[in-house]
Amino acid sequence: MYRYLVAVSFLALGFGGAVAADEPTFELTELDCLPLEANAALDATVGGLEGGDEVRLYFRRLNPVGAFYYVGNAAAGDSRYWATFPRPEDREQHQLTDEWWEILQTRDWMEGRDRDWLENYLENREQEAAEYYVAVYDETGEVRGRSKTQLVSVEPDDCNNPLTPRQRGWADNLTVGETSTAQADKEVFHWLCDGIVTRIDTERILHPDEFCRACVVGFGFVPPLASVAGGVVTGAIIEHTPPASERQP
Repeated sequence: MYRYLVAVSFLALGFGGAVAADEPTFELTELDCLPLEANAALDATVGGLEGGDEVRLYFRRLNPVGAFYYVGNAAAGDSRYWATFPRPEDREQHQLTDEWWEILQTRDWMEGRDRDWLENYLENREQEAAEYYVAVYDETGEVRGRSKTQLVSVEPDDCNNPLTPRQRGWADNLTVGETSTAQADKEVFHWLCDGIVTRIDTERILHPDEFCRACVVGFGFVPPLASVAGGVVTGAIIEHTPPASERQP
């Protein structure tokens, strides 16, 4: 199911430069696909972490517009981490335009590839693809490093990515972080509400996901999300509450 891709962090922020030996390193599972309207998990091995560091999975659909979102990663021991994606929404794949090509040709995953490859890739995708990467943030909310961005297709059939019981519990109680104020009080762009219970805005404030809650209420059921106090959401299982930042790596 997986092919392993080693991606050593290529970005470090700091005053006066950073010592390469201090940068985090990343080894990610290269996903063959994400299942349409279902959750998938990503495994990663992240080295070089320091006390207070946080590992995040960033994701978005491959669309001419739209910023990244993120979820926190759970530690699995021996520098291993995992996180679950939300469920990709049913969205037709956009085809390549000249304007979009100017943007996409600089993506990490375009290295060694040309426009003909990208046009062929998009033409053979029924569903809008997705991008993802893993990043490490320190306790102040500053990025220490990140992996290269990867491209993954979203497939309606034959995309088997079973979750463990713990991953299923996580996927059913997701906290999604925002990287842009334009994402506030709106759906997670081109991802389903299922399982998304809380959000972290760009001011690093944890709160119930009012958009998804309103959608559920519209179907006649009100989930038991009453308040957020001290990082605890009433009636929901929250295993992680990562700090947010407007700064994206």
